[in-house]
Amino acid sequence: MRSLPLLLVLCAGLPAWAGDSSATAPYVLPPRALKNELSSSLGLLVGGYSYSGGSWDDLYAASITRGHYLFNGLTAEAGMLSLTPLERGGPRPSTSLSLRLGYTGERWSVLAGAVLQATYPSTPILTVLPSVRGLYQVGKVTLDAGLLDGVGLVPAHVGVSYGPVGLAYVLPLGARAHARIPLSANAGIQLEAFAFRIGTAHSALLTVGLVGNPLSSRPGAAP
Repeated sequence: MRSLPLLLVLCAGLPAWAGDSSATAPYVLPPRALKNELSSSLGLLVGGYSYSGGSWDDLYAASITRGHYLFNGLTAEAGMLSLTPLERGGPRPSTSLSLRLGYTGERWSVLAGAVLQATYPSTPILTVLPSVRGLYQVGKVTLDAGLLDGVGLVPAHVGVSYGPVGLAYVLPLGARAHARIPLSANAGIQLEAFAFRIGTAHSALLTVGLVGNPLSSRPGAAP
């Protein structure tokens, strides 16, 4: 009979133990304005100069690979652009690399870094330029602005996106658009285009590629 009070105490404590699931509850990622992303696209770029009575243009095959990764809000972004001339006697192939670091909050993100552009033979062979991008979200609407975005292709822009579709004004005279067609919850087809003019120089790009959102590597993290 002495064991009966002890048994009653143990049974009374079981609901409290069962309700305390904090030790086994899965970790849920806090909401962020950005999430892990990796994309690869192919397309065509036309660039050249205008002069009185006509224009001079070159056609390139463009390959763009880029992505960003978040760790507790800290954000690292990298990208690579390869341009291959499709006409003989034109400019040389070139490669650009970009690296930006910053922080992403629940509704905003700011990234800053540099773009390295290399062309050989050329003078200079290597050019280093600053690159900055910021965004702010209000529901499904995202306001963003950047300098030398798109691995250095877009000189400066201000834009707005609604869900997977976005449109931007490229300074001093131009436009940029993008859209994502979902294939699954974490993958889709990415369409991107821009056209702009700076003085006598002009450029236009159209790319199609795949984009995905890798899950966090943290154990128990939700997508």
